[in-house]
Amino acid sequence: METPQVYKNFNEDKTIEEFEYNISNDIRNLENFKFELNFFKMLLDKPIFKPHAMNIFEKLQEFKNEISVLNKSNSSLIDELNSHAHKIRGKIECEDLACDNFFIQYQVDLENKIFNHKIKIFDFKFTLFQYVESVIIN
Repeated sequence: METPQVYKNFNEDKTIEEFEYNISNDIRNLENFKFELNFFKMLLDKPIFKPHAMNIFEKLQEFKNEISVLNKSNSSLIDELNSHAHKIRGKIECEDLACDNFFIQYQVDLENKIFNHKIKIFDFKFTLFQYVESVIIN
């Protein structure tokens, strides 16, 4: 039995520059996921599948629907990251401990969302690849 991956927080002692760097990397990764998901959707529309595979059209439609949901979540996270990156610039002026704690907790929550989103995308890709491999025309 596989142990589920769980997000771990290491943000207590990070600098503003580290937060900015991590957010920049997360945005880049999410943009890459968007590109991949759009590629998969395009691939699912191509006539490369065995026409008589059981429930092929329903299954392909399920994958397309899942891609749409993942893309929507992906875009939402990119927007949230961009907004958070903008707020980071204002954090420099905030020297109060409560402000720091709020900012760090927001960062933790956002990273946890991204972590869980990545897991969903990885699981989706694994399932998609297995299915496509079984129904693609040789």
